[in-house]
Amino acid sequence: MRSKIATIPGLMAELSTNKSERRSSATQLLRGSLALLCLLLASCATETFAPEVAPEYVIIRDFSPYYRLGPQQGRGADESLRAGTRIKLLRREMGFSLIQLADSRTGYVANENMTVAPPRPPEQARNEEIPAPGPAKKRGGRSRTEDSPIYSGAQVNDTPLPDPNVPPPDLNVEPEIMPNNIPVPSATPTGTPKFRY
Repeated sequence: MRSKIATIPGLMAELSTNKSERRSSATQLLRGSLALLCLLLASCATETFAPEVAPEYVIIRDFSPYYRLGPQQGRGADESLRAGTRIKLLRREMGFSLIQLADSRTGYVANENMTVAPPRPPEQARNEEIPAPGPAKKRGGRSRTEDSPIYSGAQVNDTPLPDPNVPPPDLNVEPEIMPNNIPVPSATPTGTPKFRY
């Protein structure tokens, strides 16, 4: 019996050391998982830039959808951007990024449709004027102005206005003359009506 009692404290001491080792390994595992989670969240963080210092990107696919309010705006794309269009990246996010076009409009474009733009030649960068923000283009894509070839020449809807000195034509038509020999129904019935019951 004595030998068993002597071994029980030894077993208890052994179990307590295993328990502390298990606690320390669980703590290390928890710390490692927390560090990995922080690293993943840091890699998913968004990068935000001011328009003055925003990096330039270029669209690499023709007819890339451009969404003014975001890709889940409830309707289709507001515009399609052509390949080679230079844009400024305002905020890089997962999937779609907030960009600014050359005419200062902002919207969202898919990340796979854009890449970092090559540097501009020095003379082009110095001489380039920043366009003033003007009225937004309509969905048709091309802005139409008075000097555009679409508006040259006579148009279908260019009907002349009436001359104020000429009286309008008389549209009143004389009523038709009805012949007098049309039979008029009598006020009293000719026979008694027959009813079936």
